[in-house]
Amino acid sequence: MSAINKIYSILGNREKKIVFNNFLSLTMLQGANYILPLLILPYLVRVLGAEKFGLVMFAQSFATFLMVFVDFGFNISGTREISLNRTNKGKISEIFISIIIIKIILILAAFGFLYFAVTFIDRFSIDPYVYLLSFGVVIGQALFPVWFFQGIEKMQFVTLINILSKTIFTILIFIFIKSEADYLMVPVYNSLGFIVSGVFGLLISLRYLKFTTPSLSLTLRLFKESSSLFISNFALSMYTASNVFILGLFSGNIIAGVYSSMEKLILAIKNIYVPIYQAIYPWLSRKKATKKNNIINKISPVIFIVSTVVTLLILLFAKTILNSIYSNAIISSYVDVFRILSFISIFSGLNMLYNMLYFPSKGHYTLRMKILISGAIFNISMNLIIVNFYGIYGVAVVVASTELLLFILGYYNFRKSICNT
Repeated sequence: MSAINKIYSILGNREKKIVFNNFLSLTMLQGANYILPLLILPYLVRVLGAEKFGLVMFAQSFATFLMVFVDFGFNISGTREISLNRTNKGKISEIFISIIIIKIILILAAFGFLYFAVTFIDRFSIDPYVYLLSFGVVIGQALFPVWFFQGIEKMQFVTLINILSKTIFTILIFIFIKSEADYLMVPVYNSLGFIVSGVFGLLISLRYLKFTTPSLSLTLRLFKESSSLFISNFALSMYTASNVFILGLFSGNIIAGVYSSMEKLILAIKNIYVPIYQAIYPWLSRKKATKKNNIINKISPVIFIVSTVVTLLILLFAKTILNSIYSNAIISSYVDVFRILSFISIFSGLNMLYNMLYFPSKGHYTLRMKILISGAIFNISMNLIIVNFYGIYGVAVVVASTELLLFILGYYNFRKSICNT
């Protein structure tokens, strides 16, 4: 909470209340999206076995690529557009409907690509249903207008529904998945959780909108402006979801499952920072350039200290953590992979501060795109070279190095931006 306290010192009284409420809601939302799935991982590892667990995780990583495609960067640009026009109900209604129309078209395109893959590509056609059933996550995520509620800074109700629906379907996994033969039910329940929360989130958003027909020019503008963000987010997913994907292709489902089990823990830590950044993003977007610079300079030391402590704890207690959570000899035998991945805590907390918060708040989407593309190219090219020689250990080193590279590029361009202000 020290990071939040630091932010509080630079907020006004009314701003404190809004930011805290958004932070609390977004933290709970992140819990539903990351912590709840994390709770069932040890159970799935034991029940499904390494092979089927790895297959399910491989399918989820593929669904992540499609999810990023359908989102198309509106999680950032949509939030900013709604925040800047939040006092104009007619305008935000037009923006909202334009984005939903674009997302529906993208859902159809994504499913077409998926159908092609499971029909004509051997790696996917062997077990097509696990991929098709995982697509429900893409649909649910597209329907759930987090960007809209962030923009109007009202997250409480939608967060409650999100948590409730996903908790129910998490419980269903514990109740009904009893053997390896039930592996297809994992993407079914996971998808249902996303779809139900997405539908309810969409219905709640209608309270703040009025029906209007968006202009073609606005729809095209939003699509064009978000294209660089889409490329950025796709690059982002390339150096996150692609790691499990590459290991699955070259090393098999078992190693993909081992890596995924550790990556899920690191992602849960990494995403601790996300609610903080998302909560202050709409507020920061409305500040002047010099004020933005000062705020980032005040937050960065706190993020560094907190993330360093987390990394040290993992380095010291890595084996204990893995044994306590998974109780799986295969996973524990790769404890050094977990230690290597622990450095992501430091690098990602700082790189997201610049690349996820600062540059989008200034509308520097193209710069952010270039930074993330650089990270993606480095990550994928190095992984494809190293995976055949060093396997899972090489991938872990490349992933941590990618986060370090993104931090360096983000910090460099941040300092350059300050000099030009």
